[in-house]
Amino acid sequence: MSILHRTTALQDFDPLAHLRAVPFFAKLPDGTLTRLVARCPIQNVPPERVLFREGQAGDALYVILRGQVEIVQTLEGTPVHLSTFHEGEYFGEMALLDDATRSATARTLTDTVLLQVRKPDFLDLLREHPSLFTDAARVLSLRLRETNHQRLADLTREKHELEESNRRLRANYETTLEGLSAALDLRDQATQGHSKRVSLYTLLIAKAFDVPPAQHDALRHGALLHDIGKIGVSDAILRKTDTLTLTEWAEMKKHPEWGAAIIEKIEFLRDARDIVIAHHEKFDGTGYPRGLRGAVIPLGARIFAIADVFDALTTFRPYRMPSSPQDALTVIRAGAGIHFDPALVPAFEQALPEMIQILRESFVE
Repeated sequence: MSILHRTTALQDFDPLAHLRAVPFFAKLPDGTLTRLVARCPIQNVPPERVLFREGQAGDALYVILRGQVEIVQTLEGTPVHLSTFHEGEYFGEMALLDDATRSATARTLTDTVLLQVRKPDFLDLLREHPSLFTDAARVLSLRLRETNHQRLADLTREKHELEESNRRLRANYETTLEGLSAALDLRDQATQGHSKRVSLYTLLIAKAFDVPPAQHDALRHGALLHDIGKIGVSDAILRKTDTLTLTEWAEMKKHPEWGAAIIEKIEFLRDARDIVIAHHEKFDGTGYPRGLRGAVIPLGARIFAIADVFDALTTFRPYRMPSSPQDALTVIRAGAGIHFDPALVPAFEQALPEMIQILRESFVE
């Protein structure tokens, strides 16, 4: 940076006239302004020059007589634009008022002419003209409000961008889960579409039973992936149309535990474990794999049990034709207290019309 003396460079540039146009100094007597110009360096600074960096000592106030200066602050390693100062404005006073280091970095954007009021001269001005302190405090307060407003706007924008990113990520998760459950269903030709239907049925019954929305994702994921443990069951057993042997049945009955072991390794699916491991438990304790009874069976698994049996009864299987929804209702009512939680049967009946609609739509093609 080159220092311009009053009698040398920029012959047509009158720093005193420019200083009078600065509101902060406009009320000062000409004598005071003349002494200030005589004592303080005037700098002609090219574009993209750093005047000071955050963390440096605050040793001067800068008055822009011509040009533009940008103020930037580093947040979490990233430079963030705070403000731009133009001709007739000043900056850098905060560090002089509180004796702190610079809180931001200043750099020129254009060819800029600056009056650099060093700290002793600035403090002398405040002592000689106390009203300047009030003016400085008012301007500083305005800047802080503007900076806070801008930062709030930035945070709001970032929040919305993060929410949209999370929404897309969540949608991708859901699509992946649906694809995985569909792939599992394809291993058994008799159950195509089963996982998606029972996930919808489970949510309808849960809503009718006033299960809080915060628990719906776990129910949906558990229903979609309830049979994920069948990955470990051989095709010979899974596709067998005859009655399973005791050995084959013993292998088949392991799939809830195998599925739970898979789910536990995926953090965002761990809440789905209750359905995966307990979807074959029965209310009277005769189910598997642990023989749980009554309310000891997780609520999600008790809801799912009704959805699962309804879908099994109302869809085609190699060993029988599908039953009507009304016949399925009769079976589920008869199973209350044995296979099913009797407190959930009324919720199932309430959800039944929508479940029938889903059943019909799934076989439109």
